[in-house]
Amino acid sequence: MKKILRSLLTLLVLLSSPLAGVQGQTWLMYVGTYTTWKDGGKGIYIYRFDPATATITYQGVRKGITNPSFLIVGPEDRYLYTVNEEGHGHGAVSSFAIDRATGELTLLSGRLTGGENPCHLTLDKAGKVLLTANYTGGSISLFPVRHGEIGERAALVAHEGHGPDVSRQRGPHPHQVVFDPLRDLLYVPDLGVDKVFIYGWRGAQQPVPADPPFLAAPAGGGPRHLAFSPDGLHMYLLLEMGSALVHFVRSDAGSPWQQRETVSLLPPGADPAGNTGAEVVVTPDGRFLYASNRGHNSIALFTLGRDGRPVMKETYPCGGKTPRFFTLGPTGRYLLVLNQDSNNMALFLRKKDGSLVHTGTDIFIPRPVCAVFVPAL
Repeated sequence: MKKILRSLLTLLVLLSSPLAGVQGQTWLMYVGTYTTWKDGGKGIYIYRFDPATATITYQGVRKGITNPSFLIVGPEDRYLYTVNEEGHGHGAVSSFAIDRATGELTLLSGRLTGGENPCHLTLDKAGKVLLTANYTGGSISLFPVRHGEIGERAALVAHEGHGPDVSRQRGPHPHQVVFDPLRDLLYVPDLGVDKVFIYGWRGAQQPVPADPPFLAAPAGGGPRHLAFSPDGLHMYLLLEMGSALVHFVRSDAGSPWQQRETVSLLPPGADPAGNTGAEVVVTPDGRFLYASNRGHNSIALFTLGRDGRPVMKETYPCGGKTPRFFTLGPTGRYLLVLNQDSNNMALFLRKKDGSLVHTGTDIFIPRPVCAVFVPAL
């Protein structure tokens, strides 16, 4: 009888835990694809993800969207925003209303960015301003947003310069727009000029260069994406061309960034020729960092000590070819890898020590390049 009572008490505690609702929650998953590439996708694919069973179920596809190569979800999970990665004056952003019961996406608005091949976008903390990084255009664009509707472009800021690699760095190539978690600053890693540009943030007005106006990256490294530690005192810059991670540190929000060390994304003895870094993610608990290698086709795991130093622990096969993007699942228990050139998504279980184990869930999808999660109703 006592064992039964203890079991019932344990069950009640689990059901009342904040994680109980999360673990019982199913999620809509939106996946962007390259639609104009050979054997490309048809738009934004819609799935339902169940963390309890590690299953991903196809729901449908929102067609008629050109190259939705990076997606974000707005506040309250009501709106989805995507870049339309095109050149020749057709680079654009689009917004959609999300039906959280069915997963259906309803087009709300679309705007030209004024720059070629937008590849990344973000919203400000208030969800009222949308920014894009225009890779080929060498610029960033700014738009006001209201109830999911994207307004007329309010600013276009062009970068200048070049890097030492004449094949890839003849001009600027912004690859990400991301806000400082502690200050009103905007960071833009630029692959073409080996800099992270820094702008003071003044809301819907044109961003102005901060002091200092940029952080220098190793010559020829090609800065692509960056990620912050949870406390905002460490910044990890992924170098696409250099297949490396640059660690910056500051003592508090008002202190300048100091470059501490640069570490390889590849294991000892691996040939960096033909490899490029792609994505970087710091876990919410600040204990681990993951990065993806295209060419080596792996996910690198780094441990982060109390001093924030990244120490490589292991690399894991990505389950396909060219892992352009990966993301942590909504509960943090899983890591989803999108393999662009093998046309598949692979789901991995994250163990307590950060190590990855393939769950066996492997989904065919043509040219997948980005994914976001939304709690389903």
